Amino acid sequence: MDIKIPQNSPIETDAYKMRALVLEREAYQSREAGQIEKAFAAYDEAGNIYAKLGDHLKASFCYSAAATCWNIHTGWQPLSQAASRNHLAAREAMKSKQYDYARSLFREAALLYEKEGDSENYSDCFIGSQHAGRNRAWELWTGAGTASSFAAEANASVDMNLKPRIQNFFRWLFNILNDAVWGYGEKPLRTLVVLAIIIFGCAIVYSFSGHIISAGGERHISFLEAIYFSTITFTTVGFGDFLPGHWTRFLAAAEALSGITLVPLFVVGLTRRYLRMYR
Repeated sequence: MDIKIPQNSPIETDAYKMRALVLEREAYQSREAGQIEKAFAAYDEAGNIYAKLGDHLKASFCYSAAATCWNIHTGWQPLSQAASRNHLAAREAMKSKQYDYARSLFREAALLYEKEGDSENYSDCFIGSQHAGRNRAWELWTGAGTASSFAAEANASVDMNLKPRIQNFFRWLFNILNDAVWGYGEKPLRTLVVLAIIIFGCAIVYSFSGHIISAGGERHISFLEAIYFSTITFTTVGFGDFLPGHWTRFLAAAEALSGITLVPLFVVGLTRRYLRMYR
């Protein structure tokens, strides 16, 4: 149901708020009376209203309650109905900066999507849960997380000592790199882009360095030769026809280390995607 809330109309906005509250009450009463389908519809509509009003936390609660209603009756199919409501709830929780709550909702939605065989939405929810964790780590690093999450760990006093803050910073940084390099294993094509950037970037440096050793000694090599040398260095093949000299040895070592790290990541990510899509 597409609900349009009039702009700059406080009276009508209040009316929609009252409508949402009434729907919540009706949903609760219907659920208590065992009228699960009616409760699901009421919670879902209330969530739509709250989302349009910008009350993302209440929208998240309503969507989550709708998902719970759908799950109560095990005979209801498909599970994607519950998954989609948890998915919506997680997005609303992210907008309200309730990152722990959002992470749990994303995980629940991902589990249901996986049971349904919906690989695309599973991937989206899995990535969403990682983003929620990243945002939470940033909050804990900056010390802003005590008021924005109602999860158990947020209810406790947050240890603001240097060590846990540094740990959360590195969790955040690792999450950023994990996302950039291969999308948490869900976007292996990103790894190919990173591979290409490293190989061509190093090739440019090699071609201008003048420190690549071949049969004729240390010399400048052409760009095509540099691409060839960069590729065999990245893949750690190393035929021996070209060797790094002087400071390029350190660049070649770093490139080889990145190669033995990124190539397996690409294979693992691609395999995961393939198995999930075609199993």
